[in-house]
Amino acid sequence: MGSQLPVEFPSSLRVFGEHRSIRYFLRQPLAVGHLHLIVEAGRRAPTDAQGHMYAFLRITDADLRDRLATLCADQQHIRDAAEFYVVCLDVYRLRQLVELRGGEWGMRERISLIYGATDATMVAQNMVVAAEALGYGTCYIGAVQNNTDVIAEELALPEGVLPLYGLCIGVIDPAMMPDLKPRVPRTLCFFENGYPTGFSTDELQSAYDVMSPKRDWYTALGSYFADGGTMQKREPIMARAWRRQGLDPQPE
Repeated sequence: MGSQLPVEFPSSLRVFGEHRSIRYFLRQPLAVGHLHLIVEAGRRAPTDAQGHMYAFLRITDADLRDRLATLCADQQHIRDAAEFYVVCLDVYRLRQLVELRGGEWGMRERISLIYGATDATMVAQNMVVAAEALGYGTCYIGAVQNNTDVIAEELALPEGVLPLYGLCIGVIDPAMMPDLKPRVPRTLCFFENGYPTGFSTDELQSAYDVMSPKRDWYTALGSYFADGGTMQKREPIMARAWRRQGLDPQPE
Protein backbone atom coordinates (compact mmCIF):
# COMPACT_ATOMS: atom_id res chain seq x y z
CA MET A 1 0.00 0.00 0.00
CA GLY A 2 2.86 2.36 0.66
CA SER A 3 4.64 2.22 -2.71
CA GLN A 4 5.01 5.26 -4.92
CA LEU A 5 5.34 3.30 -8.15
CA PRO A 6 4.03 5.02 -11.29
CA VAL A 7 0.47 4.01 -12.16
CA GLU A 8 -0.61 3.11 -15.66
CA PHE A 9 -4.39 2.90 -15.54
CA PRO A 10 -6.05 0.38 -17.86
CA SER A 11 -8.46 1.87 -20.35
CA SER A 12 -11.45 1.01 -18.18
CA LEU A 13 -10.04 3.19 -15.35
CA ARG A 14 -8.31 5.88 -17.40
CA VAL A 15 -10.86 8.51 -16.42
CA PHE A 16 -9.41 8.48 -12.89
CA GLY A 17 -5.83 8.92 -14.03
CA GLU A 18 -6.73 11.83 -16.31
CA HIS A 19 -8.77 13.88 -13.85
CA ARG A 20 -8.00 17.58 -13.63
CA SER A 21 -10.08 20.60 -12.65
CA ILE A 22 -11.16 22.56 -15.72
CA ARG A 23 -11.60 26.31 -15.48
CA TYR A 24 -11.83 27.19 -19.18
CA PHE A 25 -14.95 26.04 -21.01
CA LEU A 26 -16.34 26.61 -24.47
CA ARG A 27 -19.80 28.12 -24.33
CA GLN A 28 -21.45 25.03 -25.78
CA PRO A 29 -24.19 22.79 -24.39
CA LEU A 30 -23.68 19.16 -23.51
CA ALA A 31 -24.70 16.65 -26.16
CA VAL A 32 -28.36 15.63 -26.11
CA GLY A 33 -28.95 12.99 -23.46
CA HIS A 34 -25.62 13.38 -21.71
CA LEU A 35 -26.86 15.45 -18.79
CA HIS A 36 -29.50 12.81 -18.10
CA LEU A 37 -26.78 10.14 -17.96
CA ILE A 38 -24.61 12.26 -15.66
CA VAL A 39 -27.48 12.94 -13.25
CA GLU A 40 -28.52 9.29 -13.24
CA ALA A 41 -24.94 8.26 -12.46
CA GLY A 42 -25.12 10.62 -9.49
CA ARG A 43 -28.41 9.17 -8.29
CA ARG A 44 -26.87 5.69 -8.19
CA ALA A 45 -24.30 6.76 -5.59
CA PRO A 46 -24.36 5.14 -2.15
CA THR A 47 -26.50 6.79 0.51
CA ASP A 48 -26.51 6.20 4.24
CA ALA A 49 -29.59 4.43 5.66
CA GLN A 50 -31.46 5.10 2.40
CA GLY A 51 -31.75 8.74 3.45
CA HIS A 52 -30.67 10.47 0.21
CA MET A 53 -29.65 13.56 2.17
CA TYR A 54 -28.74 15.82 -0.76
CA ALA A 55 -30.20 18.38 -3.14
CA PHE A 56 -28.65 19.64 -6.38
CA LEU A 57 -29.82 23.01 -7.67
CA ARG A 58 -29.22 23.36 -11.41
CA ILE A 59 -28.71 27.05 -12.20
CA THR A 60 -30.07 27.82 -15.66
CA ASP A 61 -31.13 31.43 -15.13
CA ALA A 62 -28.30 33.54 -16.58
CA ASP A 63 -28.79 36.43 -14.19
CA LEU A 64 -28.86 34.16 -11.16
CA ARG A 65 -25.78 32.33 -12.34
CA ASP A 66 -23.98 35.64 -12.82
CA ARG A 67 -24.88 36.70 -9.26
CA LEU A 68 -23.68 33.39 -7.88
CA ALA A 69 -20.44 33.62 -9.85
CA THR A 70 -19.85 37.05 -8.34
CA LEU A 71 -20.48 35.68 -4.84
CA CYS A 72 -18.05 32.83 -5.59
CA ALA A 73 -14.94 34.99 -6.01
CA ASP A 74 -16.14 36.18 -9.44
CA GLN A 75 -15.10 32.94 -11.16
CA GLN A 76 -15.80 33.22 -14.87
CA HIS A 77 -15.97 29.46 -15.45
CA ILE A 78 -19.21 29.41 -13.44
CA ARG A 79 -20.71 31.63 -16.16
CA ASP A 80 -19.11 29.77 -19.07
CA ALA A 81 -19.76 26.12 -18.20
CA ALA A 82 -22.67 24.39 -19.87
CA GLU A 83 -23.98 23.31 -16.47
CA PHE A 84 -23.60 24.69 -12.97
CA TYR A 85 -25.03 23.12 -9.84
CA VAL A 86 -25.10 24.28 -6.25
CA VAL A 87 -24.58 21.09 -4.24
CA CYS A 88 -26.43 21.02 -0.92
CA LEU A 89 -26.90 18.72 2.00
CA ASP A 90 -30.61 18.26 2.56
CA VAL A 91 -32.34 16.88 5.64
CA TYR A 92 -35.45 19.03 5.10
CA ARG A 93 -37.00 16.52 2.69
CA LEU A 94 -36.08 13.62 4.94
CA ARG A 95 -37.76 15.27 7.92
CA GLN A 96 -40.91 15.81 5.85
CA LEU A 97 -40.95 12.13 4.93
CA VAL A 98 -40.54 11.00 8.53
CA GLU A 99 -43.25 13.35 9.79
CA LEU A 100 -45.64 12.34 6.98
CA ARG A 101 -45.86 8.89 8.58
CA GLY A 102 -46.27 10.27 12.07
CA GLY A 103 -42.65 9.91 13.14
CA GLU A 104 -41.02 12.46 15.40
CA TRP A 105 -37.87 13.91 13.89
CA GLY A 106 -34.87 12.72 15.90
CA MET A 107 -31.81 13.52 13.77
CA ARG A 108 -29.72 16.29 15.30
CA GLU A 109 -27.41 18.86 13.78
CA ARG A 110 -24.00 17.15 13.99
CA ILE A 111 -25.16 13.94 12.34
CA SER A 112 -27.16 15.93 9.79
CA LEU A 113 -24.03 17.85 8.81
CA ILE A 114 -21.82 14.78 8.55
CA TYR A 115 -24.21 12.48 6.73
CA GLY A 116 -25.71 15.16 4.52
CA ALA A 117 -22.29 16.33 3.36
CA THR A 118 -21.21 12.73 2.76
CA ASP A 119 -24.30 11.81 0.75
CA ALA A 120 -24.08 14.95 -1.38
CA THR A 121 -20.39 14.46 -2.08
CA MET A 122 -20.79 10.86 -3.20
CA VAL A 123 -23.48 11.94 -5.66
CA ALA A 124 -21.35 14.83 -6.92
CA GLN A 125 -18.30 12.64 -7.44
CA ASN A 126 -20.30 10.06 -9.37
CA MET A 127 -21.45 12.90 -11.61
CA VAL A 128 -17.87 14.10 -12.06
CA VAL A 129 -16.63 10.66 -13.08
CA ALA A 130 -19.55 10.17 -15.46
CA ALA A 131 -19.05 13.60 -17.05
CA GLU A 132 -15.33 13.05 -17.51
CA ALA A 133 -15.93 9.57 -18.95
CA LEU A 134 -18.13 11.29 -21.56
CA GLY A 135 -15.30 13.69 -22.39
CA TYR A 136 -16.40 16.79 -20.46
CA GLY A 137 -14.53 18.89 -17.95
CA THR A 138 -15.57 19.48 -14.36
CA CYS A 139 -14.64 21.80 -11.54
CA TYR A 140 -15.79 21.91 -7.94
CA ILE A 141 -16.40 25.44 -6.61
CA GLY A 142 -15.39 25.65 -2.97
CA ALA A 143 -15.88 29.43 -3.07
CA VAL A 144 -19.59 28.85 -2.46
CA GLN A 145 -18.39 28.79 1.14
CA ASN A 146 -17.21 32.39 0.84
CA ASN A 147 -20.88 33.41 1.02
CA THR A 148 -22.79 30.32 2.12
CA ASP A 149 -25.32 32.28 4.14
CA VAL A 150 -25.99 34.78 1.35
CA ILE A 151 -26.30 32.01 -1.25
CA ALA A 152 -28.74 30.12 0.96
CA GLU A 153 -30.88 33.24 1.10
CA GLU A 154 -30.49 33.93 -2.62
CA LEU A 155 -31.77 30.43 -3.38
CA ALA A 156 -34.54 30.60 -0.73
CA LEU A 157 -33.35 27.39 0.91
CA PRO A 158 -35.44 26.12 3.82
CA GLU A 159 -34.03 25.04 7.18
CA GLY A 160 -32.16 21.76 6.83
CA VAL A 161 -30.71 22.58 3.41
CA LEU A 162 -27.16 23.93 3.30
CA PRO A 163 -25.01 24.84 0.26
CA LEU A 164 -21.72 22.96 0.35
CA TYR A 165 -19.99 23.84 -2.94
CA GLY A 166 -20.66 24.29 -6.61
CA LEU A 167 -20.06 21.97 -9.56
CA CYS A 168 -19.28 23.08 -13.12
CA ILE A 169 -19.67 20.64 -16.02
CA GLY A 170 -18.93 21.67 -19.58
CA VAL A 171 -17.13 21.41 -22.87
CA ILE A 172 -13.39 21.84 -22.35
CA ASP A 173 -11.55 24.63 -24.17
CA PRO A 174 -8.75 22.51 -25.70
CA ALA A 175 -6.45 25.53 -25.95
CA MET A 176 -6.50 25.89 -22.16
CA MET A 177 -6.15 22.29 -20.98
CA PRO A 178 -4.23 22.29 -17.67
CA ASP A 179 -1.49 19.84 -16.76
CA LEU A 180 -2.19 16.96 -14.42
CA LYS A 181 -1.40 17.95 -10.85
CA PRO A 182 0.61 15.76 -8.47
CA ARG A 183 -0.84 14.03 -5.43
CA VAL A 184 0.45 13.75 -1.87
CA PRO A 185 2.59 10.61 -1.41
CA ARG A 186 0.52 7.55 -0.66
CA THR A 187 2.66 6.74 2.35
CA LEU A 188 1.31 9.85 4.12
CA CYS A 189 -2.35 9.04 3.47
CA PHE A 190 -2.87 5.27 3.32
CA PHE A 191 -1.98 3.22 6.41
CA GLU A 192 -2.47 -0.30 7.69
CA ASN A 193 -4.07 -1.22 11.01
CA GLY A 194 -3.69 2.18 12.62
CA TYR A 195 -2.46 5.74 12.29
CA PRO A 196 1.31 6.42 12.53
CA THR A 197 2.72 7.92 15.70
CA GLY A 198 3.88 10.96 13.76
CA PHE A 199 5.58 12.13 10.59
CA SER A 200 9.26 12.84 10.38
CA THR A 201 10.64 16.03 8.87
CA ASP A 202 11.90 13.99 5.91
CA GLU A 203 8.46 12.47 5.34
CA LEU A 204 6.75 15.85 5.42
CA GLN A 205 9.41 17.35 3.17
CA SER A 206 8.80 14.52 0.71
CA ALA A 207 5.26 15.82 0.31
CA TYR A 208 6.55 19.32 -0.46
CA ASP A 209 9.03 17.85 -2.96
CA VAL A 210 6.28 15.97 -4.80
CA MET A 211 3.70 18.74 -4.63
CA SER A 212 5.96 21.59 -5.75
CA PRO A 213 6.79 20.88 -9.41
CA LYS A 214 6.27 24.52 -10.45
CA ARG A 215 5.88 26.55 -7.26
CA ASP A 216 6.27 26.00 -3.54
CA TRP A 217 3.23 24.05 -2.33
CA TYR A 218 3.24 26.13 0.84
CA THR A 219 2.06 29.08 -1.25
CA ALA A 220 -1.28 27.29 -1.55
CA LEU A 221 -1.32 25.71 1.90
CA GLY A 222 -0.47 28.95 3.65
CA SER A 223 -3.07 30.97 1.78
CA TYR A 224 -5.82 28.49 2.66
CA PHE A 225 -4.93 26.89 5.97
CA ALA A 226 -2.52 29.16 7.89
CA ASP A 227 -3.58 31.95 10.24
CA GLY A 228 -5.48 34.61 8.30
CA GLY A 229 -6.10 32.23 5.39
CA THR A 230 -9.24 31.45 3.43
CA MET A 231 -10.45 28.67 5.71
CA GLN A 232 -10.22 30.86 8.79
CA LYS A 233 -12.19 33.59 7.03
CA ARG A 234 -14.91 31.12 6.07
CA GLU A 235 -15.48 30.02 9.66
CA PRO A 236 -17.82 32.87 10.74
CA ILE A 237 -19.61 32.73 7.39
CA MET A 238 -20.32 29.04 7.86
CA ALA A 239 -21.40 29.64 11.45
CA ARG A 240 -23.98 32.17 10.23
CA ALA A 241 -25.16 29.76 7.55
CA TRP A 242 -25.52 26.91 10.06
CA ARG A 243 -27.66 29.13 12.28
CA ARG A 244 -29.76 30.38 9.37
CA GLN A 245 -30.41 26.87 8.06
CA GLY A 246 -31.17 25.36 11.47
CA LEU A 247 -28.05 23.20 11.48
CA ASP A 248 -25.99 24.81 14.24
CA PRO A 249 -25.06 22.06 16.75
CA GLN A 250 -26.52 22.76 20.15
CA PRO A 251 -24.08 23.28 23.05
CA GLU A 252 -23.68 20.39 25.47
